[in-house]
Amino acid sequence: MKIIQSFWTKPTYHNSDDANARFNGGWPNQKYAFYSFALSALTINRFYKSNELFTDNRGKELFDDLLELPYSNIHTNLEKINNYHPKLWAFGKLVTCAEQSEPFIHLDNDIFIWDKIPYDIDQYDIIAQNIETNFPGYAKTFKYMLANFDSIPNELINNYYKNGKIQAHNAGFIGGKNNNYFKELYATAKNLIEKNQRHFPHIDIGIFNTIFEQQLGFAITDKNDLKVQYLFDNVQPNFAEIIDLSTVPLISKFIHCIGFAKKSIFACEQIEARLQYHFPEYYKNIKTKLHKLFPDQGFDQEIKPSRLQKIFDFYDFVENVTIEELLTTKFVLKKECIIDFNAEPITIEFTIPYNRKVDKKDLVGWHSILLYFMEPVSIKELYDELSKDEDFLKQFGQDITSFKTRMISFVLEKTLLLEILQPEHVSVSLST
Repeated sequence: MKIIQSFWTKPTYHNSDDANARFNGGWPNQKYAFYSFALSALTINRFYKSNELFTDNRGKELFDDLLELPYSNIHTNLEKINNYHPKLWAFGKLVTCAEQSEPFIHLDNDIFIWDKIPYDIDQYDIIAQNIETNFPGYAKTFKYMLANFDSIPNELINNYYKNGKIQAHNAGFIGGKNNNYFKELYATAKNLIEKNQRHFPHIDIGIFNTIFEQQLGFAITDKNDLKVQYLFDNVQPNFAEIIDLSTVPLISKFIHCIGFAKKSIFACEQIEARLQYHFPEYYKNIKTKLHKLFPDQGFDQEIKPSRLQKIFDFYDFVENVTIEELLTTKFVLKKECIIDFNAEPITIEFTIPYNRKVDKKDLVGWHSILLYFMEPVSIKELYDELSKDEDFLKQFGQDITSFKTRMISFVLEKTLLLEILQPEHVSVSLST
């Protein structure tokens, strides 16, 4: 399967107060944008021999000359769209996908993989990341479009009124064998953009991108009765299943640091740590090079050695343990945590590992589970006990299957992210 990525640089270098803009690729600064681009290409390269990049002249300088990433080919086809509005960050991907003449999968530059993508090419015309139904953000801009735009594709209107809801497919992962679909999507989106530019000052253009890329994309597959395979099922609007870095590679094989996730200090820390863990020589060389070229972007600031060692110990642990072994591993609250039973509700006090600030959380909802870890307990033992409590399951709105997965994610997150929990005894012990 041919893997492709695209990167139109114009949106990246356009600074804006818009929360949905793509300055620095949506990351807090260039440092994490560059590390994300590198980790994405390098993890893909472990599973696919061919990964082609479609960009412009500036992008070729960035990915080839500066970051020295191992793309099998770099095209500068996106140079031709530099007359388009800089906030139309999804347009470069549509252009790229429309120019393909064989089956392919396009991966965004904030996607990291730990396995091959299981696209069933015999059964499905298209593969996409996940379906979105009435996700927050679409409605306001789409409502304005319906009332004011000079031209709207019939596919969008018909699909909306036919289903009575806004449906889209997230295109972080997108591709397939039906190349005509991508040509139709590009042509229809281009027409939508060019006929309604006078309305851009009145809409959230960031959301408009998701409409012409993802909502329109869904509508065209629906109109043409195309079979779409979704990589993820039942994704929540907060995309928790897709940004779960704590369970890589045991459960999460595919990570997409979508939109808001890039603003997380934890996500930034993990992208840098993963790059350093999996590709140490590349990290060392590129960090030195980038610091000389961009001395004000924090390339000289590293994760503190004590924190980095604990992260690497955690990675060693999850890389070498099976699900069955993980489920029977006993976890316990770290002794440094302070639980206040006199507070209402009960609270836990702990030190945030990446900034050493003291934080306090109420032990309600999912956090109430932490009380069970005052004594060593395994995920299996806890699951067996809690899964019999119907009132407890109703409280969290979980079915039995998803509850177990969510519990694993919760325990590993509290071990890696906040260092609240630690394994009692493991063959690869975590630092204390």
